[in-house]
Amino acid sequence: MIAANDEYLRGYMPRVFRFVDLLGCELHTINDPEDKLPVPQTRQIISIGLSTMLVQCVSVERAGSSGRPSVYIVSVREVPTEVHPFSRN
Repeated sequence: MIAANDEYLRGYMPRVFRFVDLLGCELHTINDPEDKLPVPQTRQIISIGLSTMLVQCVSVERAGSSGRPSVYIVSVREVPTEVHPFSRN
């Protein structure tokens, strides 16, 4: 039987994504306690709310253990709407 705090045995760990700008200022945080969101990839275009951003890099600030989430730092820069390939202009 798997204990409730042994999520890693089931193949997932709780995660937190901290989105920061190029100066390191935090823009947004997403908690992913059930490991349902994919880890953003470098050069991927993502949207959070009305903002469209380009992922510059992804690093792990803290690896999860003993029920503590892994914390991913996602450095992004805003993509102007007219440059975004999916814009409806």
